[in-house]
Amino acid sequence: MTRSSRRWPIVLFGALLCALALLLPARAHAQTCSATVSPISFGVVSPITRQPVGGSGTISVTCNWTVVSLAPTALVCLNLTAAQPRTMAMAGGSATMQYDLYSDQAHTIAWGSAAAGTTPISVSVSQPLLGTSNTVTFPYYGLIAANQPTLPTAGNGDTSYSHSFGASETSLTYGYYLLGLLGPPGCSSMTTSGGGFTFAASATVTNNCSIGATDLVFPSSGLLTKSLTATGTITAQCTNGDAYRISLSGGATGLPASRKMTLAGGTARVAYQIYADAQNQTAWGDNTGGTTAVTGVGTGSTASYTMYGLVPVQSTPQPGNYSDSITATISF
Repeated sequence: MTRSSRRWPIVLFGALLCALALLLPARAHAQTCSATVSPISFGVVSPITRQPVGGSGTISVTCNWTVVSLAPTALVCLNLTAAQPRTMAMAGGSATMQYDLYSDQAHTIAWGSAAAGTTPISVSVSQPLLGTSNTVTFPYYGLIAANQPTLPTAGNGDTSYSHSFGASETSLTYGYYLLGLLGPPGCSSMTTSGGGFTFAASATVTNNCSIGATDLVFPSSGLLTKSLTATGTITAQCTNGDAYRISLSGGATGLPASRKMTLAGGTARVAYQIYADAQNQTAWGDNTGGTTAVTGVGTGSTASYTMYGLVPVQSTPQPGNYSDSITATISF
């Protein structure tokens, strides 16, 4: 009886050790957090519009816990140390495009760094009820600054601009805490490093042009025994480095070398011509019939070209209002 009673504590202790062993994980899992950031593409950008261009990407943050954790919430901070405003560099060139990245869609909170005293992007991740890992995905935003009309293209074609963020410009810090008792803390107090993360920003600057024109209005005349002159203006704005050509149509005749104005409500006509020079030597047309189209290379700013109109001496037709409609076309 005595021996039997002495065995009970040993058996119970052994059973208790076995129960505790079942409650403990087979191996320890470190509490860590990591992040992946998708590239952000702004798509096609036309600088001459002077408009800002927005874009967005996504951030995925994953945190792990041990089976038994007294800190079920993790604060993860993503820091960008690159100088602000940020720039994308032209492929094969030295030009740069200004842009920035933001945590909010209204573009009011720039993505910065706790170390620099600016605002990193941060997110709280909670331990799931079942399992030891949780992933949270959310957007971030970018905006190319307005009023950059002189951004160039290369080779007279669409040109890529980009910025690749490496580990030297990024850092991930995180910490675990008990919500409500010890937190939430701020990013400045996060000391556990998750290393850097990489991603890229890109945009394509496209060749683009806009064109405008004023009317040519000749003075009234009773007889066409003297030539009549008038001037008008063609305006063109093209992407910096973009070659272009401006052609003028032939109007009612369809022949740029032989333009005629037609009487309103009638068939009578008055011959006239539009020249690219004040000496009336170069007829402005479409490179047919001895006419010449005007060419140029864009700078991003508006260029102005004078049209010189001439009604030569000719037989005077019946009185009335004469007009023609010319189409100015810019090719690039």
